[in-house]
Amino acid sequence: MITKTEEDMDLRKIAESGQVFRAKECRPGLYRFVHRNFALFISKKAPGMFEVSCTPKEWEKVWIPYFDLDEKYDIDTDAFSNPYIRKAVQAGHGIRILRQDPWECLISFIISQRKNIPAISSCVEKMSEERGENIETSMGTVKAFPKPGELRGDLSLFKLGYREDYVRGAAEEVADGELDLSSLSKLADSELKSKLKEVRGVGEKIANCVSLFAYHRTACAPVDVWIEKIIKDWFGGENPFPSLGEKAGIIQQYLYFYARSI
Repeated sequence: MITKTEEDMDLRKIAESGQVFRAKECRPGLYRFVHRNFALFISKKAPGMFEVSCTPKEWEKVWIPYFDLDEKYDIDTDAFSNPYIRKAVQAGHGIRILRQDPWECLISFIISQRKNIPAISSCVEKMSEERGENIETSMGTVKAFPKPGELRGDLSLFKLGYREDYVRGAAEEVADGELDLSSLSKLADSELKSKLKEVRGVGEKIANCVSLFAYHRTACAPVDVWIEKIIKDWFGGENPFPSLGEKAGIIQQYLYFYARSI
């Protein structure tokens, strides 16, 4: 199916943005995204025009929300005096803040501690291959991310190191109903982050990541080693994100992409 979108998106930039770990390029220009029990193969044919492997109904109900295509990312570069923000906004055009599943997002970012993106992706993919349910597509079988109950018990196969206890603990909390991730969407940003930090292994950075990438709290801007360096080198050590309001998380993604591409 060919679909048109008012908002353009760059699949490569999204897949390499560090916000999602199961997006991959299957062959030049063809990308796979997995969301809950759905898998999408998508390629760009022209600006705002994409070929997708799903039905029109699935595109509308699942993938338009997932890619946040109902939102306009209209950031005026002239509003910023800092030249790096202006350059980053231009360089990052086409990145979307994906509305990911909170459960998968939480576990992915717990795993992300002290790992690079390829290592995180490899680990999350292996967990899905070993313990996820089948998703049948026209391009073959894809595995969904494991449900909480599938990540209890022995996780040594995945070589998580010290993160194993964190992943198991989070899985048990969610599986037992002690942590209701869907209900957290009702909380204000500060309360949401506080609740997430009650999960063992979740600190300020991970709480911000999950708030931004799963709950779409765009005022939240995660600070990792890349962003720490950006703050030091480009902003004189002063964190710019609190002053950026609801665009902070989007601009963080642009800065992250720009810094890694120059």
